Parts: sequence; C-alpha cells; structure tokens
Amino acid sequence: MKPGMIVTASMLSTIAAVILLVVFQSLHTRTWGGERAEPVTASHQTIQLTNDNLVDVLSTLHMSTPIARVEWKQSILTLDLKVKGTDTSYTEIYENMAAVVDLSFRNMDNVDQVLLRVMAEDEWTHKRHLLLAADIRRGEWPMYAIDMLRTWKSTTFSDELKDWFHLMQTELWKKQFEMTS
Repeated sequence: MKPGMIVTASMLSTIAAVILLVVFQSLHTRTWGGERAEPVTASHQTIQLTNDNLVDVLSTLHMSTPIARVEWKQSILTLDLKVKGTDTSYTEIYENMAAVVDLSFRNMDNVDQVLLRVMAEDEWTHKRHLLLAADIRRGEWPMYAIDMLRTWKSTTFSDELKDWFHLMQTELWKKQFEMTS
C-alpha cells in the first residue's frame, strides 16, 4: 500500500468511528429518555433538614408570601410569613401555608413539628402584628388535610383544620379578611 492511501484510510476510519460514536450516543440518549427524561422527584425521597441545607431547601418553595424568619432546632421548624399591605389574599396565605406543610412532612422525615406564624408588617413603622398561627405536628392529621388547606375558600377554618393544625386567628385577621369578604 502506498503511504498516501494509508493516511487516507486511517483518516476515514477515524471519521467513521467519530460518526458512529455520535450516532450511538444519540441513540443511547433516546433510549434512556432523552429530552423526555425526568429527574427523580423529591417526593419519593425524603430529605434530612439541617442548618446547613435550610436555606437551600426552603428556597425550593415558590411562595407569594415571603419568609420573614426561620429557625430549625431539634426537629422543630419555625417560620414567620410576612404579609405587607392589603394585596395578599387569604387564599394565597393558605396556599403558602400548605406548601410549607407539604414540604415539611411529605419531603422531610426529620421534621416533627412546624410552628408557623403569619405576620402583618406595617409599611410605615415596620412593626409586626400576628394574624394567624399554627402548631402543626406530624401524625396528628390526615395527609389530605394539606390539600384541604391549599384549596380552602373561607376566611374561617373548619373545626377539623383548627384541630389538626392547631390554628388560631387573631382579631386583626378577622378585621383584615373577614370584614372584606
């Protein structure tokens, strides 16, 4: 064989090998889901909440009511949600509360209690006032209670929700939401 033909044959075989690798890779990707592949969901895997991952875990919550304060101590998660002005509806608050409960008890196995407060902040003085409080404990309520809270359409809670989540509404809550509905 002539030296030029050897070089040409080796270049062609190299190009063919690269093309085959690319084709094999694209077939392999399609075989395993490709663009349709979905990540393993956290709902099937529990997370251990720690002080090191607290911010990362809570940042997965997409809530319209911002978190004003958070604390994690001895399996108790304490959260304050901040309501400013009158733009936030009570249904938004319920949805945000349900998101916290859902994350805490469906996705984490080391949270035994969530102490949740909804606080109103005066825009002028920045003084905070309690609107609503909940003491939610693992095992004291059925899992469908989360969806019940998420879709609740009244400013007053049912007796079941009050009992399950140890809910307390203040007079300020009643003035803010019950008078306007």
